[in-house]
Amino acid sequence: MANYKAPKYVKFVDDFPMTATGKIQKFILKDTAIAEMGLDKK
Repeated sequence: MANYKAPKYVKFVDDFPMTATGKIQKFILKDTAIAEMGLDKK
């Protein structure tokens, strides 16, 4: 596998933030990961 296809960071979570209709709120996952890992938004 090419280097650019492998993820740089992996985080395991117990549950996902969900909407009322049951969809995963990806923007909350992204914001949480940026805050916890000390990354800057680009």
